[in-house]
Amino acid sequence: MSSKRSLRRAQRTLRSGGTAVLNIVSLIDVFAILVFYLLVNALNPEVLPVPAALKLAESEARLAPQPTISIAISEHEIRIDGRLVASTGDGLVGSVETIRALRAALHEAGQPAKKEISIIADKRLPFRVLKQVMNACADEQYAHVSLAVVEKVEKSEGDGA
Repeated sequence: MSSKRSLRRAQRTLRSGGTAVLNIVSLIDVFAILVFYLLVNALNPEVLPVPAALKLAESEARLAPQPTISIAISEHEIRIDGRLVASTGDGLVGSVETIRALRAALHEAGQPAKKEISIIADKRLPFRVLKQVMNACADEQYAHVSLAVVEKVEKSEGDGA
């Protein structure tokens, strides 16, 4: 009932020539908070850098990647956070020498605080090489090893698939 009374009072005030007061300060505050929230979230994309030479596998996972140390593996080289660790001209990236160089580079990086690492590997890379890299990470005390993949695009029913 009180809302009807306040509505009638507002209508009487308007009819009698009084002016209605609109307090927009709180509305401006709400919009300012909304703009700041959108700016902060738009400026923090959670995307791992992927070298152009790599073609990643696809996945249907929905979890966003966390910022970690990244190992990029192509058929001819291994990089840690963009820094070249090992390179081969013959395509034997899983050789003993390249894995040894990877272990040394991981050891030089020191003990990570989060002990997390992301592997960005070409999908044409043999699994045995990927397994060697994951073992090297585990030997250097990286407890959480993630494999970066491309999110699979879902086809709608109208696509005919």
